[in-house]
Amino acid sequence: KIPLKPFPGIMGVAPDAEEMLSTIPPRANGGNMDDPSLVEGTTVYFPVFVKGALFSIGDGHAVQGLGEVCGTAIEAPMTFTYRLRVIKDKPEIKEPQYETDTYYAVTGFGTTIDIATKKAVNFMVDHLSNNYDISAEDAYMLCSLVGDLKIAEVVDVPNMLVTMHFPKSILNQL
Repeated sequence: KIPLKPFPGIMGVAPDAEEMLSTIPPRANGGNMDDPSLVEGTTVYFPVFVKGALFSIGDGHAVQGLGEVCGTAIEAPMTFTYRLRVIKDKPEIKEPQYETDTYYAVTGFGTTIDIATKKAVNFMVDHLSNNYDISAEDAYMLCSLVGDLKIAEVVDVPNMLVTMHFPKSILNQL
């Protein structure tokens, strides 16, 4: 038996684009992120590209592992309940970020794992140095010490998703 861990595979806001875009591949506005860390109780932050944001959510997964290596999850119909807020006093973000009671996470989308990883690390360094009394250099070192890189999604070519999770037990000491 496989334990269930339901989450929405797709969530995001409208991109600033004239042409119609699919939710695949995921990109800075979200889309088909298929990140199994985005479970109930997770707070997700999106950059806003158009007036009204135009948030959408769907593609319920009952369970899926990190990486979604072949596009397979246990698909399931779901009803999602969520609360939306506009946060104007938070430093600007370039790609989705999220948090739980135990960690803060950033996303990095890229055409290779290397590019996605570098973006995730840079976004975490930015988050730490912009929101805490810490230099970018010290934030970079802390990312190496306690940051957890996770390959969240590789199947939606051309973009892959790498996240970095940073423990709040360390953030609370900054």
